[in-house]
Amino acid sequence: MASKYQKHIDRDEIVKIVCDLVRLKTVNPPGNEHLCREVVGERMRALGMEVRCYEKEPGRTNVVGRIKCGRGTRSIGFVSHMDVVPAGEMSLWETDPFEPVIKDGKIFGRGTLDDKGSFACAYAACKAYLAENPEFEGEIYLVAAADEEMGSELGMIYLVNECGIKFDVAIIPDGGNMNLSIYGEKGILWVEITSYGVQAHGSTPELGRNAIVPLAALVAILSRLDLGQNYDRQFDGWTMNIGSMHGGSATNMVPARATVAIDFRLPVGITKEQVLRQIDEHIGPVKRHYPGAEFSVEVINESEPHISDKNSVIIRSFDRAARRLGIPMDYSTFGGNTVAKNLYFAGITSVVHYPGDDKLAHVPNEFVIIDELLLGTVLYAETLEEYFKHSDE
Repeated sequence: MASKYQKHIDRDEIVKIVCDLVRLKTVNPPGNEHLCREVVGERMRALGMEVRCYEKEPGRTNVVGRIKCGRGTRSIGFVSHMDVVPAGEMSLWETDPFEPVIKDGKIFGRGTLDDKGSFACAYAACKAYLAENPEFEGEIYLVAAADEEMGSELGMIYLVNECGIKFDVAIIPDGGNMNLSIYGEKGILWVEITSYGVQAHGSTPELGRNAIVPLAALVAILSRLDLGQNYDRQFDGWTMNIGSMHGGSATNMVPARATVAIDFRLPVGITKEQVLRQIDEHIGPVKRHYPGAEFSVEVINESEPHISDKNSVIIRSFDRAARRLGIPMDYSTFGGNTVAKNLYFAGITSVVHYPGDDKLAHVPNEFVIIDELLLGTVLYAETLEEYFKHSDE
């Protein structure tokens, strides 16, 4: 890897940014992304950016840095997010998830990859590019967004729809891996099914109606659901995860209510209506087997699948930069959702890529490899050069 941008990359600075951000507990919910405001804002101002903060709700801070030079009309945004998922089962962690540990060339901690390490990488790329191109023609945004892990209603959706934050294209360091870029994402459909019964004493269950039993039977049937194979082959299919099931309040009580939440990831070609229709069809036999069984079905979260044009200027720029650096780059779709989806439906095409590996996101002992952050920084700086250099595309 030979790049003029390497000499502008400060390994220690990148590591410090990651560690400083990981120590700020921004688990969503509740988020508290305001804790990151000073760390990211200081770095943006050091680049000469105009920095503004936007909050749809108190404490749910989005920090946006912007720098414009010359008369160029092209604009590009880097979007990372400051919220993180919970640590989960603490016994599975070998270190404190919110006290970063550096070991064997890696930084361990919640958010080291997803997505605080990625912010450090994006910042460093902007810094390196601006050092070599102080008079570039165009506009660069660096966004530290809120609420990505819970749907971005307080984050990128709010910034685009209510604050007028827009750019022509974007780089989203939040999916794929060092050799894999994402150009399409499945849609999300979260369905909550509630079973209703009649509460009674556990010693006289015949006086009540158990809400858990018919729901368990329904879940067993739904686990064998088949939505067919009629979908866009740029995707690898559809998935279903039975994510949570809750019911009852005490062993000696007949439960009057039970719920299950199911996460579907749907490619182009399989619709919400298909899923809901099949659920409804499977409820029928359960109700016949359990007279009096009562269910409600509610969609609690949804998004549409999308596919970006692989011939778009940002993907071409990214690909040229990767090839120049000798990075073998594949392009695929996946089942995760990033803010690239929100931007796509706002008319903004993104390239999604991780300076790491998305298999490490949301897991115990999350880590990022420092050398990959450095390589990602060079790749993103080279992409900026390609993007602004080919302004006639």
